Amino acid sequence: MLSATGFGASLILFLASGYQLLFLQDSSEWGDLTGAAIGFGVLSGILLLIITPEFLSLKGYVSILDELKQIESLAELKRRRAEGDEAAKVLGAGHAQGWNDFLQERGLKKMK
Repeated sequence: MLSATGFGASLILFLASGYQLLFLQDSSEWGDLTGAAIGFGVLSGILLLIITPEFLSLKGYVSILDELKQIESLAELKRRRAEGDEAAKVLGAGHAQGWNDFLQERGLKKMK
């Protein structure tokens, strides 16, 4: 959740800075903010370079869990269970609990 928030905030700041530099820097009212826009653009660009890979990695794990939950075949689900276990472990307690509940529902994990 934190990586999604950081990614979204950095992207909005980057786009706002770009908009100011492209369209508003010649404006008499907004021209004074060109320096700040450059600074925020550089800062948000650096943050995006740091945050984006982790965000996309975590989003990929969520996609794996969603994909596995759509599988109807028990044999296919058993074969790919290790992927789901890894994704749930990386994503944390909430996703791990949801994954365990799903496995119990499908009869692939014994109830405690």
